Amino acid sequence: MDKFLDELTIEDLKGEARELAETIGLDAFKRLVQAYNGTGRLYIPQLSRITAPIRDRHIYEDHKHGGLDVPKLALKYALTDAYTRQIIKERERIEKRAVRPVSK
Repeated sequence: MDKFLDELTIEDLKGEARELAETIGLDAFKRLVQAYNGTGRLYIPQLSRITAPIRDRHIYEDHKHGGLDVPKLALKYALTDAYTRQIIKERERIEKRAVRPVSK
């Protein structure tokens, strides 16, 4: 580790760097700095993007096992009816592929 990085404290940081260090902890922040060092390669996705597959599984389960229809699901998950139908159809395709026997 860089000798100056060893001495780095939260108080030394400003703006977004300080906010990030306060959020994830100074040690984790230092590891990120070492790994990415201003390369611009670090992308932090939006929360809604990384949790969408989980939301979609919940929608499908609520539809399949909970008996909720599309309008109720759309309202519950704050989506349009059309997008909710699209999610259900995609999850059905995924489920069918998962149970399809493997041919030899």
